Amino acid sequence: YPAAERPAARGGWTELDLAQTNYLRGLVELPPETSSKVAVEKDRRRMKANQIRRAVKRHSQIAGGRRSGGRNNNG
Repeated sequence: YPAAERPAARGGWTELDLAQTNYLRGLVELPPETSSKVAVEKDRRRMKANQIRRAVKRHSQIAGGRRSGGRNNNG
């Protein structure tokens, strides 16, 4: 799934940008918002930083004991 279409985890939620919010408000006949109530960009940066942090942690757990000074040539 692209990030915008990916379903939230069970019991989770995602922040919507202004266009997505206004689309949903239009479906239920509410007036459109003129400004976003949340800092979506800041939230996206934080989520991306956490994703990188988790990937580094996972990699260091997997490759922890196999650290060598150079490339592995198995042939």
